[in-house]
Amino acid sequence: MIGFAQLLGLDRDPPLAPHQREWSTQMLRAGWHLLAMINDTLDLARLETGSVQLDLRALDLRSAVGASIEMIATAAERMGVTVDAELAPEALAVLADDTRLKQVLTNLLSNAVKYNRAGGTIVVESAAPDDQHVQLRVRDTGLGMTPEQVAGLFQPYNRLGREQSGIEGTGIGLVISRRLAELMGGTLEGESSAGRGSVFTLTLPRAELVAGAPPSTISSPLEPYAKRRVHYIEDNETNIEVMRGVLAQRPQIALEVSMMGLDGLAAVRQHRPHLILLDMHLPDISGLELLRHLKQDRDVADIPVIVVSADATTARMQEALTLGAAHYITKPLDVRRFLRTVDEALASHETRWGLI
Repeated sequence: MIGFAQLLGLDRDPPLAPHQREWSTQMLRAGWHLLAMINDTLDLARLETGSVQLDLRALDLRSAVGASIEMIATAAERMGVTVDAELAPEALAVLADDTRLKQVLTNLLSNAVKYNRAGGTIVVESAAPDDQHVQLRVRDTGLGMTPEQVAGLFQPYNRLGREQSGIEGTGIGLVISRRLAELMGGTLEGESSAGRGSVFTLTLPRAELVAGAPPSTISSPLEPYAKRRVHYIEDNETNIEVMRGVLAQRPQIALEVSMMGLDGLAAVRQHRPHLILLDMHLPDISGLELLRHLKQDRDVADIPVIVVSADATTARMQEALTLGAAHYITKPLDVRRFLRTVDEALASHETRWGLI
């Protein structure tokens, strides 16, 4: 539903009438909201049963903050909200789970956008309160909260009286974020004043980074690329049609499809694509096993593989990335972000179309 709604918004042949575009926008918002409610409820259930597994390692805050800001950039632009990062040189690394840290930061930033004022600001800053910890603060100039609302911040399903505000939410994002912070050995606290904005402080164990060049958090413009072949290995016909519509936004891409994993492996070996898109759940072989075959085959091992799957568990994502996947993207797709990832993979591919 989300995929086709996004395609409707992108279709210009012929363009939707204004009222139809508004309907498709409402449908898309409702879809994302429903998905967020389902994911949050499942996440909270996993946290309460102790079934969440974390991969704690030293992480660079510049990368995590940059990726999280990018996630909310469109919403911030729509509100006219400016987002800045001010990270202290002595507070750049924490011990945390990469996926879960970004989840917490994205939740805090998303709230800071939703409950901000038009033309407001958000500042993400880091500090080192002692030798053992790093604090990451998200400050906003938004609506703020009364003492009574602050007291109910971390209560499940408590929307603090804003149920009728028209602002979407589940009331459990902060609960999940606090519990994730605690599982990573840290804390999450919030403070606010009505009409003066809010500050949320995430405290995590400090870590040391391996010496090297700092990661870039700013995407450089992509060079246009010529014809490219993409092979999609997926057994669900609806997902295939969504992908056809998505990649139709790039007329220089020729899409080929295999609905069985072993058929896909044979096709890739016979006609080398520039990029492989891979589902994790196939009828004849698991996506992980197929990825292992691809990366162990000297003739095709260099072809980048982007996993496109509804399986968003941290363990499965880590397995795929360890086996050599270039990216792991979860369904439903954010079409614009997905296309940017595909563009980056294909723009860097120097193989000439005519020699394949």
